[in-house]
Amino acid sequence: MFERSSRFFRDNPAIIFENAPERAYEQPWTYGYLNTQTNFLARGLAYYGVARGDKVCLCLHNAPKLIAAYLAVSKLGAASVMLNPALPGGNIKKIAQESDYKFWVDEKTIRDVYLSSGRYANRPDLTSPLGAEDTAAILYSSGTTGEQKGVELSVKNIYRNVSYTSVLTGMTPKDRLMCFVPLTHCFGLNFVMTACLYTGAALVLHEKFGPKQILDSSVNNKVSMFFAVPAVYNLFLKQEADPFFFSSVRYFFYAADSLSVESALKWEKEYGRKIYSGYGLTETSPFATSNHPDIYKLGSVGKPIPGVNIKIASDGEIFIRGHNVMKGYFKNPVETAKSINSEGWFATGDIGYIDHEGYLFLKDRKKDMINMAGEKVWPAEVEKKIILHPAVMEAAVVGIPHEIMGEVPKAFIVLKEKNSATKEILQEFLKPLLTKNEFPRQIEFLDRLPRNPSGKILKNELRQKKETPPLANT
Repeated sequence: MFERSSRFFRDNPAIIFENAPERAYEQPWTYGYLNTQTNFLARGLAYYGVARGDKVCLCLHNAPKLIAAYLAVSKLGAASVMLNPALPGGNIKKIAQESDYKFWVDEKTIRDVYLSSGRYANRPDLTSPLGAEDTAAILYSSGTTGEQKGVELSVKNIYRNVSYTSVLTGMTPKDRLMCFVPLTHCFGLNFVMTACLYTGAALVLHEKFGPKQILDSSVNNKVSMFFAVPAVYNLFLKQEADPFFFSSVRYFFYAADSLSVESALKWEKEYGRKIYSGYGLTETSPFATSNHPDIYKLGSVGKPIPGVNIKIASDGEIFIRGHNVMKGYFKNPVETAKSINSEGWFATGDIGYIDHEGYLFLKDRKKDMINMAGEKVWPAEVEKKIILHPAVMEAAVVGIPHEIMGEVPKAFIVLKEKNSATKEILQEFLKPLLTKNEFPRQIEFLDRLPRNPSGKILKNELRQKKETPPLANT
């Protein structure tokens, strides 16, 4: 895909790296220049013995060199093991040991790879094409419960997913895509970066998110497609960001978490554009369903993309089957067998329903369900009601132990302005909106909700903050 784009769009910008305030790269990397850098790195990796079928760990922050390294690994017929440097050291060490990697690429060793490229310069062709079923990348699931599993994605998984991403989002070679989500995660890697290179568009890349830098970059670089997690949209709504900053954006998209209907409507009113969404997981490459201009229903995550089927089990769990489903969990046949049945259906662990028009709606994670004396309480449904209060910016609800009820809900809340609401005010507001079982027995205010690098709320961390509530008033 990239070789084709580097021929057709050789002099077009491929990467505009906005590493403010350093601005490490003043000039955009064109497709031709990115291809040159990719070849340098491929020769350097070949010098260190990387060959077809090997695993190469890439532990780099968002930067053009990470993209070049990823493409170089693929050019050699090897597979990239994507590691976010923001992960705890113990997690990185565990993943590295598990992967049996041939070479480790980080900020230090990538310089060695560049310096070694000249020693392999006489080899005319390094390309060793991967087959459709070969592993192209191993990405690690978000690990919101503390456990991470390596997800093996094949060439077919990625190619089909990327091609449909390009088509269903309406991406063109003239577009400029905002990207500050980590490229070591499936959303950033496949849905944004690889789809961009497949299309021949330009990637406006940031190492990380900073509100002012992103707003300035959107204007300065005439960004036309904006990709983010819901927390970012909520933050800009809270800050009442001037619509001027998004004047060039024709397409907004969110993933990795849920955005409330209220926030979606407010965004459309303030900035004149819908925020589109989709649904998927690392295990589904990630694209599984899509909301786009021709298929859109507020509050839903759309309908399945071509070649993908969705079904709902008797307990409400969502199952997915199609070209997007992973090969399996790396070196974990037991978990793979638990997740993918003999007919190829992948159990997502998410709860949802399909309406009479075929649109998929999400309710919550199956593992997040609160079992209150045998009654089901879905935290996401409670969270939707809490954020209706005008003082609330974000909310997360978890189950905490209770001596009589088994579990009861506890709400963690981030206010738009400090001290703009009290527990008593929120409880009075929620009384007519929630059932007795749904009503939070505890409310705790936080400055921010804990999130992993891909933007998902770490509810496991919140559960560890739990305190058993008193027995009175239950």
